[in-house]
Amino acid sequence: MNNKTWQQTGKGQYALMDVPYTGYNERPNRPAKRAGVIPLFFAGFAAGILLALIIYFAAFRSPNSLAASTQKKIGLLESVIDKYYMGDRDEVSEADGIYKGIVGSLGDRYAEYFTRDELKQSREENAGEFSGIGCTIGMDRDLDICYVASVMKGYAAEEAGMKEGDYFLEVDGEDATGWTSAEVASHVKGETGTTVNIKVLRGTEELEFTVRRVKVEVNTVEARMEDEKRKIGYIRILEFDEITVSQFIEAKNDLEKEGMKALVLDLRSNPGGLVDSCADIASQMLPKGLIAYSETKDGYRFEWESDGKHEIDIPVIILVNDNTASAAEILTGAMKDYDKATVMGTNTFGKGIIQNTYGLGDGTAVEFTVGQYYLPNGETIHEVGIKPDIEVELDAEAYLKDGSDNQLEAALKELSKGR
Repeated sequence: MNNKTWQQTGKGQYALMDVPYTGYNERPNRPAKRAGVIPLFFAGFAAGILLALIIYFAAFRSPNSLAASTQKKIGLLESVIDKYYMGDRDEVSEADGIYKGIVGSLGDRYAEYFTRDELKQSREENAGEFSGIGCTIGMDRDLDICYVASVMKGYAAEEAGMKEGDYFLEVDGEDATGWTSAEVASHVKGETGTTVNIKVLRGTEELEFTVRRVKVEVNTVEARMEDEKRKIGYIRILEFDEITVSQFIEAKNDLEKEGMKALVLDLRSNPGGLVDSCADIASQMLPKGLIAYSETKDGYRFEWESDGKHEIDIPVIILVNDNTASAAEILTGAMKDYDKATVMGTNTFGKGIIQNTYGLGDGTAVEFTVGQYYLPNGETIHEVGIKPDIEVELDAEAYLKDGSDNQLEAALKELSKGR
C-alpha cells in the first residue's frame, strides 16, 4: 500500500515522497490441506529458518540499524514497565513514541514524525479547510516553543482575545512548551463545536482562554487599498499553502482594478510553507528568470523559475521581521535580487534549508532536512537571514496597546515620497 494522495508538504517543504509499507500479517491465512503436505512442511520450515536468518542479519546486523545493546535495553525497559507500571501500555502510543524518538535523535531541529492524525490534519490545513480555532502556529527555534503566528479575522481565536506573538504554555492542561508546531496543532484542532483550553504567555503575563472549535476556511491572504488618495495597496501573506496562490492572484488583480500604483507586501511573522506556492506567487511579480534553486547532499539541483508574464512595474516595499522564515525569505530575497522591492523591518529568521516529507504508506510520514536552497544570486540565507534595506523596529508596546503599526506607517511614508 502506498500513500499517493498528498503531493505537497507544509511549512518549508515542497514534495512528498512515497516509501512502500509492507506491515506485518500477524494472523496469516492457513493454506488448505493437500497431498504432500509433510514434505512441503519441512521444505517450508527450512526456507522459513533461512528467511528469518536473512531478515535478522539484514535488519539487526546492519550498521545503520539499532545496536543489539539498544534492542536488549528496550526489552529490559518493557519488562520493568510491565512488572511495575500502575497503568496499561498503549501499543499505538508506544510505537508512535518510538518512531518520534528515532526521528528526534537525528539532531535535526526541523525533523518530525507524523502520526496518522497529525498527517491528516496537515493535509486538511494545506488544502485550506479544517476544524480549529482560527490561528496559524509558528515555532520559535531559539526558545523551542510554539507561538501564535497570526490570528484569522472573524474566527474563535480572535473573539477569545488571543493575539499574535502569544506563546503556547498549555493546551487542555498539558504542558505544550516542548511540543512541535504539528503537535500543538493536533491538540488545538478537533471536532467542530467542542472547546479547547489554552494557556499562553504574553510578555510576562500568563493568560488563559477557552476557545470553541469551528470550521475554518483558511484565508492566507489579506488585502486592501491602504491609501486611497495615493493608491497604495496592501497585501499580507500569512503563510504559503495550496490555496494561497489563487488568493494572492485575486487580491492583486482586485487592487490593480482599483488603480494600485504602489504596494506594501507584508510578510512579517510568515513562517513559510510550500515552496511551490511561493514560487507561483513570485512569478506574479518577477521578470523571467530564476526564482531560487535547491541542492541536496548528492548534488541534485532543482530550480524554480518565473515566466515573466506578470512582471510588476510599481514600487513595492516588503515588510519583514525576525519571524519571517523559509519560503517567505525566498520570496523576499528573489524580489530584492531583481530590484523589484525595497525590504523594510528587521533581519529575517534565516532558514535556508528544505525538508521533504516521506509518506510511509500506512497513513504516517517522516519529515527531515534534505537540502539547502539558494537565492537567484547564488547566496544562501541559512542562519544569516535577509538584512532589510531600511531597518525599522516595531513599537511592540504601542501595537499591543492600541494596534498602531509604526512599521506599516514607515512603509506608507516611504512609498508616498514624491507623490
